[in-house]
Amino acid sequence: MYKSKIILLLLSVIALNTSCQSKKVEKKPNLLFCIADDVSFIHTSINGTAELSTPNFDRVANSGVLFNNAYCNVSSCAPSRASILTGKNIWELEEGGLLFGGLKKEYPTFSTALKNIGYATGYSGKGYMPASHKEPYQAQPLAPEYNKIRNKVPQFMSNKDYAGNFDEFLSKKDKDAPFFFWYGSHEAHRKYNPGIGVKSGKDISKIKVPGFLPDNDLVRSDIADYYYEIEWFDSHLGRMIKTLEEAGELENTIIIVTADNGMPFPRAKASCYDYGTHMPLAICWGNKIKGGATVDDFISFTDFAPTLLEAVGLEIPKGTTGKSFLDVLFSEKSGQVDKKRDRVFTALERHAYCRPEGLTYPVRTIRKGDFLYMVNFEPSRYPGGDPDFFSPHQGFYGEVDASPSRTHLIENKDSEPTKYYFDLQFAKRPKIELYNVKEDPYNLHNLASNEKYAELCKELKAELFQYLKETGDPRMEGKAPWDNYPYYFNGLDKKHLLPIGKRDVDYQKNQEKTTRIY
Repeated sequence: MYKSKIILLLLSVIALNTSCQSKKVEKKPNLLFCIADDVSFIHTSINGTAELSTPNFDRVANSGVLFNNAYCNVSSCAPSRASILTGKNIWELEEGGLLFGGLKKEYPTFSTALKNIGYATGYSGKGYMPASHKEPYQAQPLAPEYNKIRNKVPQFMSNKDYAGNFDEFLSKKDKDAPFFFWYGSHEAHRKYNPGIGVKSGKDISKIKVPGFLPDNDLVRSDIADYYYEIEWFDSHLGRMIKTLEEAGELENTIIIVTADNGMPFPRAKASCYDYGTHMPLAICWGNKIKGGATVDDFISFTDFAPTLLEAVGLEIPKGTTGKSFLDVLFSEKSGQVDKKRDRVFTALERHAYCRPEGLTYPVRTIRKGDFLYMVNFEPSRYPGGDPDFFSPHQGFYGEVDASPSRTHLIENKDSEPTKYYFDLQFAKRPKIELYNVKEDPYNLHNLASNEKYAELCKELKAELFQYLKETGDPRMEGKAPWDNYPYYFNGLDKKHLLPIGKRDVDYQKNQEKTTRIY
């Protein structure tokens, strides 16, 4: 009898221990989503970019998976973030598909779903913006804000101490609650501190200028300043990783590092070319992901929401367009893991209010294999903004961020060789464009009119249009609701904007002297 009691007691202890271990295994992962502002795919040191050091991005990539083919849904910050949060394409989000629009309540976000199951949520830096957060839009589509801690920084840099605010968030949350934290750096958004890249020791003679920009010292210095801001983003990432290590949370935290859209230079940001939509992406998750994999699968930003929901054990809502790539993360393989992931779709409507009546420049693309196929639905419009239309956001040629590089193109637009680069960005474009991205990474040689590629164009158009129809793109019905959506810039919608024309020509130059707006 006594022996039986001992055996029962031992079995109870074993069962209790097994139960505790089971609970430990079932602990939900933390999520740290790190998103830079305006950084193209190639611009990390692990990708071999000279005069640029991103040791913390590289660490995440080496500890987990580096993705070669991650694409934002749109090369414009607020709508790109909306596609991340909802798992939907921009044409499925009404005003949410535009800069200075808003995300309506009927489009739930994955961060809200996390909060509803007990996750502590927060963000530092730039969240879902610039956009309206008032009715009928969501007041808090992302998470509560943590931006109170500030530091003294170089001119034009954000003084938000992102890592310090992350520490504050961790100290205030329930210690037993898993967390989701969004680190949204304002860097590398313009404006830059002129010459800070060179002053920090960068040798501009070693900087490689993309083929769609003139290769001169002015542009090289502008790129050096851009690199400096990328490194600022990376330094805060490093501090956050150190905090997680010291707290014993690194192994149980999924770290995602990416950017919202491409570099803020002509023919990159606010375009559907590869330097506008092709994003850096590295993800690690302790020892759950084998380190050092480099994956070629195509990942769309619409895929983030379903992937993270699946990772924490939540059901993916019906109507989510993106597809989880958790299987790719767990595959332990490099190269092409899922053969079906051979394509992504990108789009553009309106980035800035830079045409009469706020007209958009609508583009849809399919990026498949080595090729980028692009449809410009309104080729009679100016892709870079009307030359005689004053945008309240960026002045003349307002689709492109004000910068020394933009100013150089405009001031020398009638002189070769600059005219060639000016036309690449600002001249009207054909309705159809096709590029072999592998052979032509800067998308300079349009193959659409080459008879050799006629059948390929036909196939890609059919595949693109089928997807657009399946996902309810109004463009497939000849509709353009984006032309009439509000434009909430400095609290005003487009119905209340003053008439815009040739006013304040000095604004163009003054933009170079102002701080970043958002």
